[in-house]
Amino acid sequence: MYAQEVAEIKPGSDFPSVSLTDQHDENASITQEIQKILFVSDMDASKIVHKILEKDGDVLLNANQAAFISDIHRMPSLITKFVALPKMKGYSYRMRLIRDDKTGSFFPQNKGSVTLIRLEKGKVVTVDFTNEEEKLKTFLVSPKPNSKK
Repeated sequence: MYAQEVAEIKPGSDFPSVSLTDQHDENASITQEIQKILFVSDMDASKIVHKILEKDGDVLLNANQAAFISDIHRMPSLITKFVALPKMKGYSYRMRLIRDDKTGSFFPQNKGSVTLIRLEKGKVVTVDFTNEEEKLKTFLVSPKPNSKK
């Protein structure tokens, strides 16, 4: 399935199968094990996520079955190649990157906000937005709804 054939994701829909790479150009698909997605499409939202993940991001993402996806397709290619990607390669966490104008089109977006998507076995359970660090942290570390403690 190609991204351009996918309608905007919403609760109840299947999360589309898309080909993504990370900041090291390695395959970084969204597997069935992923239960939470943090999606950003602008610098303000990216800064919110980075504050949470900058110290032990990979550990935090992996422990919570989460993935961070950043849509960088609007970034000028020279900035991407010579400034942004070298900086991203130094991050302690994996960033799945969208580099074209089609792949990110199905993600619900609010300027300046992180899109929070909860998945269960590849199906979208919830979609929410935040521009608050605390709400992002809570989403990231919270157990799935209806789970027993």
